[in-house]
Amino acid sequence: MDLDSKGKGIPFKFYAAYYPPVYTKFKANNITELIRGIANVDKFSIFYHVFHPMLSSHVVPEDLPNDFAFWLRESLHDEYLAEVVADVEGGEPLQIEDIRKEIIELLNTSTTEKVADYPFVFISCQPIIYPLNIEARTLAEFIDAIGRVPARSLFYHFVYRRVMGESKRNEFTLWLEENFGLIDLGEKLSTIDPQSYTDEEKFRTDLLNLFEEELLR
Repeated sequence: MDLDSKGKGIPFKFYAAYYPPVYTKFKANNITELIRGIANVDKFSIFYHVFHPMLSSHVVPEDLPNDFAFWLRESLHDEYLAEVVADVEGGEPLQIEDIRKEIIELLNTSTTEKVADYPFVFISCQPIIYPLNIEARTLAEFIDAIGRVPARSLFYHFVYRRVMGESKRNEFTLWLEENFGLIDLGEKLSTIDPQSYTDEEKFRTDLLNLFEEELLR
């Protein structure tokens, strides 16, 4: 593969996003109330509690990569249910409503009536999306950009757009396939589960390693 090729000439325009928290009216003191809250909050709240830890690696334990699992262990002291909910996947083709449904199904297996030490406070968010004024027209420019754009940009294109239903797949895969016909590389990207990361820089490193393995050999 010629790294200086422009393929079909479609540029990849990098954006990034912040996810400022917005408090909702929902709180939960036990499993029943947690299920009710998860069923009723908006999709931005589910997104926030499941995925924001990927951008908050300094405050999130590696074994509990979402807020629901953390609360189940730390406040309700249900180690088993916390581990089960921690294993919820977020890879393609799952979208946020699939993830909401799975978490509710897992919680419904519990019969505990314990009251938590402190409530789970549901937070939603209002994404603020902004352009980075960085474009990649060749594979070389793309790899260079992946190495230097903010982690929030990688997260926006690889996770947010897809799980929120704004893109059918992660946008890196779409561009590599549509512009260069790199089907195998696109498929390998699509197998990455963002829920397996609580360190955004480890995620960037794995992306770069994959590009180097596939494009520089």
